[in-house]
Amino acid sequence: MTQIGKCGTLLIVEDNEALLETYRDLLELEGYEVVTATNGQEALKALEIIKHPCLILLDMFMPIMDGWEFLDQLKLRSEDLITSLPIVICSAAGASAEETSKQVRGYIRKPADIDLLLDTVKKFCRPPVAND
Repeated sequence: MTQIGKCGTLLIVEDNEALLETYRDLLELEGYEVVTATNGQEALKALEIIKHPCLILLDMFMPIMDGWEFLDQLKLRSEDLITSLPIVICSAAGASAEETSKQVRGYIRKPADIDLLLDTVKKFCRPPVAND
């Protein structure tokens, strides 16, 4: 059986601490391993460690390095990398045609509907198998 990304590990890139904690807590309760970053620069460093998460939930408007700069940096590093990493934009702003053409796999409008968030994550990540 093939696996998308590292089973159950996802990266959340979000500068709003309250949203970041809410998403992380929710997904950890569902059994996922969650790595967080508060800007694109931190996310690039996180990818050096986790290499290939099953999904990146990406805010677009952040300080230091925003989501667009993050996507550009991924593309500079490797065209294969940006096309192989499932990236879903999480933003309060509407997604334009330009945004959705930048190798993203989906869009969730913030504040995210919990069911939509979980369904999106399940689409790309398998939760870890419980050791009973």
